Amino acid sequence: MPNVIFADAARGAALVQTVSAKFRESFPGSAVRDGVWDSSVGTGGSLSVASGQLTMASGTTADSVTSVTGKQSFTVPFRFSVGLTLSQRIANQSFFVEVVSIGNDGLPDGLNQAAWVFDGTSATQAKYQVQVDGLAALTSAAVTVVTTASTTLFEIEPFADECWWHSTAVDSASNRTNSYRRQLRSPDPNALYEVRLRWVNGSTAPASSTNAVVSFTTVSDYAEITAEITAGRGQASGGQAIATVFTGSTATGTASLNVQGPAAHDAAVSGNPVRIAGRALSAAYTTVATGDIADLVSTLQGVQVTRPWQIPELEWSYASAAGGIINTTDVPLAATAGAGLRRYITTLQLKNTSATATEVVLKDGSTIIWRGHVSASMTSSEEIIFNNPLRTSANAALNVACITTAAAVYVNAQGFTAP
Repeated sequence: MPNVIFADAARGAALVQTVSAKFRESFPGSAVRDGVWDSSVGTGGSLSVASGQLTMASGTTADSVTSVTGKQSFTVPFRFSVGLTLSQRIANQSFFVEVVSIGNDGLPDGLNQAAWVFDGTSATQAKYQVQVDGLAALTSAAVTVVTTASTTLFEIEPFADECWWHSTAVDSASNRTNSYRRQLRSPDPNALYEVRLRWVNGSTAPASSTNAVVSFTTVSDYAEITAEITAGRGQASGGQAIATVFTGSTATGTASLNVQGPAAHDAAVSGNPVRIAGRALSAAYTTVATGDIADLVSTLQGVQVTRPWQIPELEWSYASAAGGIINTTDVPLAATAGAGLRRYITTLQLKNTSATATEVVLKDGSTIIWRGHVSASMTSSEEIIFNNPLRTSANAALNVACITTAAAVYVNAQGFTAP
């Protein structure tokens, strides 16, 4: 497809943008198509097409180069994808999957390049290479890729500010397996590019010929890449396309994102606090350290617990003994609650039926924390509400006592247990 030319009035220049230029080659027929590829066969090398595959043989001649170069040009950004198998990996052979800039004559000009480089003897290693404006190519150390021993999808994505290389299993719904990025010497975004597949034998002849079997090649231009982002298909590489990193995610991320908490209603609590719902409890959870995140507490029916009330299982009440308190001995309203827990009192009802008036005290263990007075011969109970509940020390009993012997004081009380 031809390139589309737009005028840039602000710069007085013509910009080439491949708005509708897309390319796919599935190698039909029995030969490399002249209208699609320029081919060059080095000494000892060969090119053949059969059953929808291009087979490029390296041959064993030193310094021999065999290549095919696509005739359609593209502008940055675009994605070049290749389904590739190498029959072996031996020394003194390098296979290049690359995008190269072209001059006014439509031929590679040697100025800009981004490439996968398959050399060395390991089927699960490769290098990625980049060049800009005729500077020396910058080649990575060997990195991990999906094996070249079976058909694998290799991709190159040049952008204006960086270049990406990916490998993943072909015909797989899984995320990309390996992704790598360069900003240094990223190819010139204003150049025109063609794609190229190339065998290069070393100055020492390789021991045997290797076949590069290419199942397909595709190029997607910037319009499709933009549509993938805005339409939600996106690419599953951390930091690519939309710069979002989610804590706990892997480098490959996920193909789609559902925003939700880590646990559904009525499921066991898990993960870090992002829940809006409370934590339903019938017993107090272990006290957290000061400054830590703490779950909001609710009843088992989801009713939020707010001070001064507690979940029903942690509320307590005390009913007076028959005849009331008639001496000065401490009477436990609520026994010790356990390590780290306190007794809180919210309401208190008092009635003295004796002709003897008395003071009444509430005690944190043996320490008085509240003092009151009841009259003689009361005809109705007096209720005291502690809007700011009184509390004991941790693991201390809440006691009540009369100061005067011979009174007959009926005491009822209610409260809750909490840290």
